[in-house]
Amino acid sequence: ILVCVALAGCQSAGTKPSGTTEWNQDATVEKIRMAPLSASSGVGGGSVDTTLSSSSIQLPDYVPVRRYQDVFTIEGTNKRVFVEYAWDYSAGTAVEKVYDEKGAEFRRTELPGTTISFTDREVELAIALTREDPRLANLFGSGDMNYYAGFAYREPEDPGCGEGSRCVHVIVSEGDGQRHVAHAIVDLMTRRVVHPQLDPGRFPDLIPGKS
Repeated sequence: ILVCVALAGCQSAGTKPSGTTEWNQDATVEKIRMAPLSASSGVGGGSVDTTLSSSSIQLPDYVPVRRYQDVFTIEGTNKRVFVEYAWDYSAGTAVEKVYDEKGAEFRRTELPGTTISFTDREVELAIALTREDPRLANLFGSGDMNYYAGFAYREPEDPGCGEGSRCVHVIVSEGDGQRHVAHAIVDLMTRRVVHPQLDPGRFPDLIPGKS
């Protein structure tokens, strides 16, 4: 059974009180630099550059996606901890790490079969690979393109997006966003477009007044 780690309300395994504590920006937190971290909104523009080439984007082996402060009950005592979800590109799996309040890692759990959201840099790579795919190049020649990427795609029976993959939807529209252009699936593990058009029967919407 696939498990999806959501952007909000993500809870790690273990015994702990319900709910999440407020983040405390004290000197200790700043010193160990365990800043809170959230996944990308996935929308091109702002912090997501849609003009980059894929060759200019090199992802590290370990990519933290979400990090927050929580409290675990450890040996009968409540302890402040930092919980981090990441994607390990060297292992091809999601990872949960737990750090103590001094920033020392005390637990790492690999989460095979789990999908997690994406960082801005991962979204940029997915969009760049889609823009550069020769099977789609003729669709992006004119107009103001809108790019969105961010929903994980995992199909056990899909050889391109099964175990160990890091597949993501990339949706492209034009103008005000109402004209569909493309819906691709990109695997960031292999840096390739697995499905240039997930909906092969759907073509770009016609522009009114043009044949």
